[in-house]
Amino acid sequence: MAMEDRQGGSEVSGGLGEERGRERARERERARARRGRSRDPEVDEAIMTAAMDLLAEIGYARLTMDQVAARARVGKASLYLRWANKVALVAEAIQHHAAVAPAVPDTGSLREDMRTFLRALLRSKTAAQRAVAAVTGEIASNPELAKAWRQGVAGTLLACTRTVVERAIARGELPAASDVDLLAMLPVTLLQNWRQTYAYSPDDTVIERIVAQFFTPTPSRAPSGKAPTLAAGQAIGSAQSLPEGGGS
Repeated sequence: MAMEDRQGGSEVSGGLGEERGRERARERERARARRGRSRDPEVDEAIMTAAMDLLAEIGYARLTMDQVAARARVGKASLYLRWANKVALVAEAIQHHAAVAPAVPDTGSLREDMRTFLRALLRSKTAAQRAVAAVTGEIASNPELAKAWRQGVAGTLLACTRTVVERAIARGELPAASDVDLLAMLPVTLLQNWRQTYAYSPDDTVIERIVAQFFTPTPSRAPSGKAPTLAAGQAIGSAQSLPEGGGS
């Protein structure tokens, strides 16, 4: 009798073990199906928009995946099926919302084009721009965010300022040998560093200083009957007019 009981118990235990094994197999299959399922663009958009909004409101350091899930009204599992961590999510959100730049003006003047573009940039108080400002402090120490910044927002802004500079070269306002990369990077970098260095954001006065200093070509004297040309060394403004030691 005792042996029969032990045999019966073994059969029950074996049955339970088999059932647990089948359940684990079904769960693995469901997990594989979730990973293989195509992402819903509407859910992706809701999550990345929530991430950008929260970045603008509370900053990168305080942002959590739980908060993003709650704001987007999705389960936290939906986030982790798409992004391994907060860095990955924010990096993709930055790239997704990279179109924060205004249209590139074409007034026929380097000075006016750069002034108009930078002023419009300051006035575009979008959530995406505030979110970008929230992560600028993390860019230097976080390679993944830095890469997203270069490929996303910074790339978009640099493409705009590069267009302004290249048009000025084509019109003859700047020498053909001008360093396009440096001139395109200059205003974006100055505005970004201004926010990090000072306790206030740049304004129109700062824009005027940047434009006057670096993007106001000074024509040299030309022979009679010929249009003025730019003097070498004066191509990007009045840098030589600064007193020793710099100044503004």
